[in-house]
Amino acid sequence: MYNFKSYITGIIALISLAMAPSLSVADAENDAKGKSAIEVTWGDFNDFRDVSPAMEPRGAFHERVKRSFDKFFTEYSEELPEGQTLVLKINDLDLAGAVQFGATNEFRVMKDVDFPRMSFSYKLLDNNKNVVKQGNASIKDMNYLHHEKTWKRSREGFYYEKRMFKEWVKENILN
Repeated sequence: MYNFKSYITGIIALISLAMAPSLSVADAENDAKGKSAIEVTWGDFNDFRDVSPAMEPRGAFHERVKRSFDKFFTEYSEELPEGQTLVLKINDLDLAGAVQFGATNEFRVMKDVDFPRMSFSYKLLDNNKNVVKQGNASIKDMNYLHHEKTWKRSREGFYYEKRMFKEWVKENILN
């Protein structure tokens, strides 16, 4: 049976391709070389120290954590020198705070003793994919509640963990 909607969609796609500016192979290679990136592989969330949800299903919470961090890593990759790629394998994650169980609700409570931690392996690659630095890192922020401007937490979530990672990058990658 003839599908008019599919036909129109195909025509529009062809017109878009024909009107798009053409790039040479050299242009495409220069674009690829100039872009910095953070590539992330995640371990098993069920094996992580503390990625426990409060008031949502475990799988949905794990997916939300992953999406939030993946978005953060994509945006933060712009801080890397042009053309470099930071390849991460997240082995463990311990979110700031701890889930407390109430009578009918569960919630994450922030206390000094429940500081964020993250362990990962990393490789920093230059624009030719040569290894510049590599290693394993275990980072933690035992003072996470007492940093200046902690009250200006991001609305996106997982502020303490992302801040801790940014500090690690400044000290170990950008130096």
